[in-house]
Amino acid sequence: MKKLNLLKTIVDFIWIMSLIFLPLIIILSIMIIINKEIIDIPLTFATGTIDLTNGFGKIALVINVLNFSLLLYSLYFFRKLLTQFKKRMIFETEICFLLDKIGRLIILASIVQLFADFTGKLSYDKVGIEFGYGPFLYLLALGLFFKVLSEVFTIGRKMKEENELTI
Repeated sequence: MKKLNLLKTIVDFIWIMSLIFLPLIIILSIMIIINKEIIDIPLTFATGTIDLTNGFGKIALVINVLNFSLLLYSLYFFRKLLTQFKKRMIFETEICFLLDKIGRLIILASIVQLFADFTGKLSYDKVGIEFGYGPFLYLLALGLFFKVLSEVFTIGRKMKEENELTI
């Protein structure tokens, strides 16, 4: 239980900090897109630094903010999942639903991350093939992991129901 409490505390801290910074990020992004004078500081996201002097950079900015919002939304469901675990609700329908929802959101965020990376590279005219592991693969694997956990918990829930029916 100590590990679950530690995880819940860390996730809650990240959640609160993200809720504070998301409106600031959105306001700053709108100011950058609307204002004709570009802020002279480079913006770096998980996909890399983007050049805001052209349209591709501004599109990359919007996509990165959307990606951050998707990940924050999945963090919301993860907090709900941890709350259910603290209540010792393990093999319930809601747990399976939350795991599946988190998995779908993270997979969607990984696809959005791929587009953000491509658009960010277009802003610098540096489109090319790169080998290695990037945020896309990690997010995709994490999303698939949550989907697999959802299936495992669904099987566990069915086994629990069958066990309760057995005399």
